[in-house]
Amino acid sequence: MSAVAARLRDLFVEEARGVGIGEAMPLLPLGGLRAMSVTGEHVGPCPLCGGRDRLQVKPGVGWLCRGAAEGRDAIGLAAHVLGLDLKRGGDFLEACAAVLGRSVPDGRDEDEAATRERAERIAARKQAAEASAAQREGEAHDFRAAEQAKARGKWQHGEPDGLHLTYLARRLQRYIRDLPVAPFLRTIAAETYWHGRDERDPRRVPVELFTGPAMVAPFVAPSGHVIGCHLTWIDLARRPKFRPLILDPAAPRGDPLPSKKMRGTKKGGLIPLIGFYQHDGLILPDPHRPRFVSGEGIENTVIAALAEGPRADTIYAAAGDLGNLAGPADQTSRFTHPEIRKPDKNGVMRPVFVKGPIPRADQSPDDAMQVPPWVNEILLIADSDSEPYATASDMARGKARLGAGGAIVGIAWPPAGMDFSDIVSLSPLGN
Repeated sequence: MSAVAARLRDLFVEEARGVGIGEAMPLLPLGGLRAMSVTGEHVGPCPLCGGRDRLQVKPGVGWLCRGAAEGRDAIGLAAHVLGLDLKRGGDFLEACAAVLGRSVPDGRDEDEAATRERAERIAARKQAAEASAAQREGEAHDFRAAEQAKARGKWQHGEPDGLHLTYLARRLQRYIRDLPVAPFLRTIAAETYWHGRDERDPRRVPVELFTGPAMVAPFVAPSGHVIGCHLTWIDLARRPKFRPLILDPAAPRGDPLPSKKMRGTKKGGLIPLIGFYQHDGLILPDPHRPRFVSGEGIENTVIAALAEGPRADTIYAAAGDLGNLAGPADQTSRFTHPEIRKPDKNGVMRPVFVKGPIPRADQSPDDAMQVPPWVNEILLIADSDSEPYATASDMARGKARLGAGGAIVGIAWPPAGMDFSDIVSLSPLGN
């Protein structure tokens, strides 16, 4: 390649690096994403991996394909949804072309006016991106504070002796009197399940799909402050999980939606179950308990506590979801799924990438659930009813992340295709 061609390609790449995720989104095959809030987050199926809400894109912040990959720039997003491998030079340039909406330079000389125009375009894009990022950060901060306040209010107004006790007793096949005391779980008598937007309304207001009782639990930051809440809708008439069937009206087949949601902030927080106390409005872990047990969900973690006693030396907490338990991955550790392939935009079968088992080195405490610094033994409760390769990699990453401080970390696996609450649900009623 000539020096001129190399220089043009360098400028082309530099210009592509300056493109924000929001600018690139209209140029990428992301038509299935839905705007979820005023923060600008978009959620929906991944064009490469499928799913219902697997891909999350937040302009100015980054993007996440659950169980596959994540990143913070437009080029990485383009590569993922187009099935490109950024380690290959040709694929990298194709991803740059996708976010710019132009073809890769062919190496011909560029006149002085075109060179000057390109430099001005790069400078203007950088300036606009910096101003936009500052504005978004201010808006996101205000929105986050408002959402945390709403989530905190939901939990504070919940009923401590409500229907969630009956729900847990039936899910865990125990009598209410035999349940371990989880004092921070509560019930909201009538909580609305909002989903999507009403396209017929110019205000695009959320759609009410269901209203009914819900178990509410707080997400607590390491400081002890309540920063979010976890909601589980309850329907005691629907066995075996006693949760309502809520259908997605936008899905062609009326696919079921998750009967759980989270409000406010979850990343970096945890759901306190057993071994916590309240002091001056804060929810804090017992400093005399050096052992920590956690799973994704409330039910599986409470089942682990039941199986153990619960133990007086143990803090029991739920992470809310696998991403918050495992934490972000080092991009270099990702690997191709050994079984799944998906066609790219040209119909060529490409590998699906899975987030690797190595934690990202530069993560902050706000990126994933934290354990108290005095904990020296950790047990993670796994689910086996999710995609096995991604789940195994996530659990290994969580083990590595949480064991980096010297704690001994183990993983408890249920039988393949099940989680621990499934085992209990299928067993005869016990006491």
